[in-house]
Amino acid sequence: MPKFSRLFVLLFLLSAAALAVAATAGADLPAITPDANAPRSAIPDVYKWDLSPLFASDSAFEQARVKLLAEVPALREYQGKLADPAALSGCLDLYFRLHREANFLTLYATMRQSTAQTDDAAAALGQRGLAAMDEVMRAAGFIRRELLAAPAPVLESAYAARPGLAPYRAYIDNLRRRASRVLTPDAERALALLGDNLWAEIDLNELPSGYEEAHGKLLADLPWPKIKDADDQDVQLTLSNYSRFRASPNAEVRRAAVTALFATLRQYQHALAATLAGQVKLDVAYARARGYDTALAAYLDKDNLSPAVYENLVRTINANLPLLHRYIELRKKVLGLSAVHLYDLYIPLVPGVAKDVPFAEARRTVAEALKPLGAEYGKVLAEGLDPRNGWIDLYPHKDKESGAFSSSVYGPHPWVFINYQDSLDDMSTLAHEFGHALHSYLAMKAQSYPNFHYTTILAEIASTCNESLLSDYLVAHTQDPAERAYLLVARLESIRTTIFRQTMFAEFERTVHQLQEAGTPITAALLDEQYAGLARRYYGPSYTLGPDDGMEWAYIEHFFYKYYVYSYATGLASGIAIADRVRAQGEPAVQAYLGMLKGGCSKPPLELLKGAGVDLTTPAPIESAMKTFARTLEEVEKLLVKPESPK
Repeated sequence: MPKFSRLFVLLFLLSAAALAVAATAGADLPAITPDANAPRSAIPDVYKWDLSPLFASDSAFEQARVKLLAEVPALREYQGKLADPAALSGCLDLYFRLHREANFLTLYATMRQSTAQTDDAAAALGQRGLAAMDEVMRAAGFIRRELLAAPAPVLESAYAARPGLAPYRAYIDNLRRRASRVLTPDAERALALLGDNLWAEIDLNELPSGYEEAHGKLLADLPWPKIKDADDQDVQLTLSNYSRFRASPNAEVRRAAVTALFATLRQYQHALAATLAGQVKLDVAYARARGYDTALAAYLDKDNLSPAVYENLVRTINANLPLLHRYIELRKKVLGLSAVHLYDLYIPLVPGVAKDVPFAEARRTVAEALKPLGAEYGKVLAEGLDPRNGWIDLYPHKDKESGAFSSSVYGPHPWVFINYQDSLDDMSTLAHEFGHALHSYLAMKAQSYPNFHYTTILAEIASTCNESLLSDYLVAHTQDPAERAYLLVARLESIRTTIFRQTMFAEFERTVHQLQEAGTPITAALLDEQYAGLARRYYGPSYTLGPDDGMEWAYIEHFFYKYYVYSYATGLASGIAIADRVRAQGEPAVQAYLGMLKGGCSKPPLELLKGAGVDLTTPAPIESAMKTFARTLEEVEKLLVKPESPK
């Protein structure tokens, strides 16, 4: 990739003292050149996460699984007795302990699989872990029924008699909020056997459906082609390195990457469509079984939200699509293109400013950028960013899942999964995922186990707030117009990909579910048509749709997450608003924000968010993000577009 202009190093300089401390702290870390096709054994161990806080080995996992299953029958001894406060307290203590232990199993197995996708032994761990969680949930089915049947005065008396029930009150209240959705015992048993995910009272690591697993395995098994890199050398295309080639300054490389990936997906379109169609049918079936009109209503109600929040997002973004069209036209003009294709959306608009950002540099910069969040936040962040502490699985390799995520279970530190390849975007992803990790860490330190897991709509706020603070830090530390333009374009890209694009995904997900609810067969051709139509509308008249662009849906794993993608858009809008408050108000805004992070699920999500100063029941946060986009776009236009000479 092109090297930085000489002045761009200023962007990443800290004080001499800070650099000296940081250099000493990481001086013994080995150097590495990221290679998505290298075996895992080629990655130094310090850059791999340490799963021993969960289990020291697969055999330790198996011993814990056997022990857990032996304890599960003890739950049933409480059946029919929950009107007694002592029995209720004992039952809930046992249930949440078993659920936490089952989550250790599912998290360990999931993380093992993520770095060994084609390893049958790792896959088997996943199946055994999920089966153990299923056993816990089946055995606990009576708890929900008896709590829903209990008269309110009986529960109030239990709370008064047993102070130890206090940590479970929010859990019980949320159960009783959806009392009308509970079915007969036989129907509940049937849905539990089918893996109903609409009624997981706590859901720390959403259990994947068979369709989601099949989709992931299908993508892992696809024979991805080789393409030519910028040096005209054959390189293996993978989902891990696709984004890097897609953003290549070399037009032929980026065109080849997008064309090859989409053409490969096209060859397997019917199998890929079948996995998504199966998931959508399952979502709709669960919703209808519980009396909801739509899957959207069902999955938002799970988080105590109205579909109006989702519709507000889609409506507000559609009203602002002219801003996105204007940005696409700017890309066309600045890049001197006759047409803008999908593979032209990810390249820098400012040539010669991008540079490699090694992890050590990113680690220092992220820590500096997030200092406005205070000493408490910074101390935990520093611990997590040090790879020697085992939080991170850092570099890509063969058989490693693509993308990035953060995972946690109550007790140990969170874990961060990333495919770091030394780009500015990777540094932003690092800040993003540590937002998730710190959110989980702070919530588990402040809340009891039943109350620490935050809901979907809050999930992306901490991550995107970090991205916003990082962006502002980088812009503030440069005086060079080219560097400033580069970073402002990065901000535009963040809003384009996280608010505009994820809202497009949200529309696609809603449309596909609506088609299923209307009885329309979900086929590969229909998915292609719907996705292509949205891309055409969102990107506007300056965008040229490629013949296979409608296949982009086929590798987006988030479409299997049951109405999750909208939270990226609401998250960034909220994150921008919170970052603005932190800059403007300082410590009071920081404490209000940390209060939200520490709140977990102890209160309804919109109530927690309002405590941090953001109200997603109105268009205001989305409109505020659009104003940020408009201001940034206007400045970039002034920096990059030369005024026409008078005739």
